[in-house]
Amino acid sequence: MKKVVVVGGGISGLAAAYQLHIKGFDVTVVEASSSIGGKISSVKIDGISIDTGPDAFLVREPEMKELCSSLGIADELVAPVSRSAKIWVDGRMHALPKSQFLGVPLDLDELSSLGLISPEGIAVAQNDFSAEAEASDDEETVGSLIRRRLGDEVMDKLVGPLLGGINAGDPDKISLSSGVPYLASAASLDVSLIRSIQKFVRMSDRDPKAPVFLTHPEGLGKVVETLEIELEGKIVVNEFVDSVLAEGEKWVVVGQKRNYEADSVILTTPSYVSASIVKTTNNTLAELLGSIRYASMAFVVFAFPSKDICPFDGSGFLVAKSEGLLMTACSWSSSKWEHLGNRDLTFVRVSAGRFDDDRVLDLDDDELISTLLEELSLTVDVQAMPVESKVIRWPRSFPQYELGHSKRVDEIQRLLRDETPGIFVSGAAFNGLGLSACIRDGTASAQRVEDYLGTAN
Repeated sequence: MKKVVVVGGGISGLAAAYQLHIKGFDVTVVEASSSIGGKISSVKIDGISIDTGPDAFLVREPEMKELCSSLGIADELVAPVSRSAKIWVDGRMHALPKSQFLGVPLDLDELSSLGLISPEGIAVAQNDFSAEAEASDDEETVGSLIRRRLGDEVMDKLVGPLLGGINAGDPDKISLSSGVPYLASAASLDVSLIRSIQKFVRMSDRDPKAPVFLTHPEGLGKVVETLEIELEGKIVVNEFVDSVLAEGEKWVVVGQKRNYEADSVILTTPSYVSASIVKTTNNTLAELLGSIRYASMAFVVFAFPSKDICPFDGSGFLVAKSEGLLMTACSWSSSKWEHLGNRDLTFVRVSAGRFDDDRVLDLDDDELISTLLEELSLTVDVQAMPVESKVIRWPRSFPQYELGHSKRVDEIQRLLRDETPGIFVSGAAFNGLGLSACIRDGTASAQRVEDYLGTAN
């Protein structure tokens, strides 16, 4: 039976290992930390699991739901309570437009009525409907597109906060085609950006009553737990991988505790970690992997006595960068998820950290908690003290798809194919940040392994 070593026990690595296991390969997952799942993690507060990374997945991308179906837990998935999100900008809370796509407003009359964008900003956005065709083959950033078509206000007060809350990124540096491909596709149908996206939405033919997000009531860690059961005996934790070395037609994964012989290797660690692993084998590949930049974030889960806190009218809110706050977003979990509501404790998740802003790493836990409590007091008038606070930090964990990202990924794949055959990479650093994208990339790497090795025996 042919051996495959998967380095990294996040969702990409687990998805790859699961697919190869199904196909009959001898798979070993090697994880440096004491637990698997990567950013899919949770904390227990009063016996209740609260996600400390992603707390839901997009239904329009099918891979996560398909994985749940394969694992036999799809019927247990639940949708969030139908409540709108808000945004903190210009020193006050605003409703987000109901008619929008990735922050791009689709109804300027509605947008005007919300008071979020000034009359001058609305007038600039209105010019989009009389836009002329532009001939350009140049790759551009998300910020470039939105500022050119709809103006700075729409960018800074709508699109920027939404994308920043998702990946801690700077839209003025993020590649449109690589970083937000759905927006790139939606923008390609008409010279007017708004009309183009309206057409795209109509063509998607999505049931407006169907849920946009789903999760598991025990947290997304349930997916990881189920995968762990399926891969019983094939996961090694607390094992740091130093390098991967060629040995004849095979590879040797050099760990701190032992070595692992393999016919093929999949690296699913952050790209800068993968860079250090392959440096001895291929320095050019290592330099390319190491050139992908990352943002750092922190999540703080607060548990407030429900009797001491006013309910929030919405699922949460985003924070515009212009406000100068540490927090980027707040998810009012007890309002968002029915299984967390109507309890003695109200659960609130606050995320903080942006690209090129590492204050979340400089503050100790008490300072971070204190700062975010002050900001909750400012934004939503929370005066109560939490009975429990949990801090989770994610240093260098959110890859940034800057201009030239797709060419960089193509060159990485070429070097792997031509100079290090049998080694593959996958994960959030390459072809998408969301859970389904990571599963899709992990599964694609598993298929490359199968194509490379042929049958499992």
